[in-house]
Amino acid sequence: MDPNQIGPALIVLAILVVIYLGMAWAWRARKRRQAAFEVKTETPVDAGELLLEVPMLYVATTPANKPLERLALPGLAFRGRGTFIVWRRGITISVNGEPDVFVPLEQIRSIGTSTYAIDRVVESGGLTRLDWTTSLAGSDADRFRAATVGATRREKKAAIAAAVSSAHDTTEALAAVVSASAEVEAEAQAAAEAAAQAEAKAAAASSAPRPHLTADIESYVRILDSTDALRVLSTVQSLLPQHDLPSQEGHLA
Repeated sequence: MDPNQIGPALIVLAILVVIYLGMAWAWRARKRRQAAFEVKTETPVDAGELLLEVPMLYVATTPANKPLERLALPGLAFRGRGTFIVWRRGITISVNGEPDVFVPLEQIRSIGTSTYAIDRVVESGGLTRLDWTTSLAGSDADRFRAATVGATRREKKAAIAAAVSSAHDTTEALAAVVSASAEVEAEAQAAAEAAAQAEAKAAAASSAPRPHLTADIESYVRILDSTDALRVLSTVQSLLPQHDLPSQEGHLA
């Protein structure tokens, strides 16, 4: 290698190392912030009659009000192929190589379709979106942190845009994006922790019930066959109290 190229190569290597370390740190921090989320990682024996079982591509699960925040929950942290299973008393999301996640029927708020979720964009209505509620566990601070996890779309986009605008090349832009995202998430976490401490003190000083016992989230899957997708929608909807098929354009991260 030309001696004149060693310096630039080392700089690029150092930037890549910083990017990967930043990603690893952000993932560990994400899991800590989301530790209070509870999911059922085993289908119960009383799930009832098996109604439907179809192949799927699992995409992501996000908080209902934080579309840029991927939830790193057991069984739902990583994209992958698997099976979407509808039982009389709930739904199993089974991703290959991950523990199954069972959503009891009483925790399902609605089921509908979306076009995009995080980094997945498909044809109109190509994603099946399951809106459900999960319980939160742990201390008041842990539950508050989980319920308020993540920066908003506006906060993160503004920080990333500012970082990219100051970059001189693609590599520097990538590093700037990682750094800006981590900084915004750190600020959001610090704000949530401060608010959690204040709320915990207020709750301890009064007889008010413990707040943030549940959180609304959304799971996105792509049913591989369009006919199966329609069957999933109609079957699950028939089990729910309401008889509307909500449709939304999804969330872009």
